[in-house]
Amino acid sequence: MPKPTVFDPVRKKRIVLTPEEEVRQFVIRFLQESCGVPLGYIGSELSIKLYQKDLRCDLAVRNRQGEAVMLIECKRPSVPLQEKVLEQVLRYDMLRKERFIVITNGLEFRCWERCGEAGEAVRWREWERYPTWEELNRS
Repeated sequence: MPKPTVFDPVRKKRIVLTPEEEVRQFVIRFLQESCGVPLGYIGSELSIKLYQKDLRCDLAVRNRQGEAVMLIECKRPSVPLQEKVLEQVLRYDMLRKERFIVITNGLEFRCWERCGEAGEAVRWREWERYPTWEELNRS
């Protein structure tokens, strides 16, 4: 019996519908419909090389200038959003330095914004919502 699939509008192909993929597709729709992010600014399965390891971040959002401004790590609904999940997306951010990082399991999410000036220790401010397209395009 074939596995169920879903059309991914970002990758423009059918993808096997795993629980994690279902969350990713939900977030893509949410970014478009609720945050106003145009589909062309959302990337999926972003490849990151860290210490000779190939890692993949689930989603990345770019601003109008083409700069990546938000990394999103999606987990299946049964995975609690614990420190281990946050550490995973922070590893990706070590190289990329996006302004926002998000972790979600589709049932809940956590969003943080990088704060402080260049040269200062990294500080994160937690948001109670996802940033809008306009907020992603502010400096």
